[in-house]
Amino acid sequence: MDVGIYCLQTARMLTGEDPVWVSAQETRTDPVKFKEVEETIAWQAKFPSGVVVNSMSTYNANGFQGFRAATSKGWFGMDPAYYYGGNRGRRSDGPEINIPVDDQFALELEDFADCVLNKRQTKVSGEMGMADVKYLMAIYESVKKGRPVTLA
Repeated sequence: MDVGIYCLQTARMLTGEDPVWVSAQETRTDPVKFKEVEETIAWQAKFPSGVVVNSMSTYNANGFQGFRAATSKGWFGMDPAYYYGGNRGRRSDGPEINIPVDDQFALELEDFADCVLNKRQTKVSGEMGMADVKYLMAIYESVKKGRPVTLA
């Protein structure tokens, strides 16, 4: 969950939608080392607009911590996309994407304090977090059942 949440949130934010079904598979190459936590989960999600997302989350590999989105007009991607030391990416039309290094936890706390002081809602609501958990649990359910899971 700790690693896969980034893939799920990226898909939800890029599409602006919630998945209507998920299908997932788990791989464990070392059942002793990964006795209490999944090693790798690969999953697909379909969204109402027809977008299909292919994602993978693993605790046993390094090297790719990004995403790539393809559209009918081009592509864009970030790699790395989830680092604390700055993120970068590319677009099919050429320009590089560079996100400077910031203390993400400090920014989150400052935003939360500003929400309290100025009586405004946070961009990342508790409802969004609950929805993330719902979809992560559906991914685990798909692994357990060995088939896709339809979401309401």
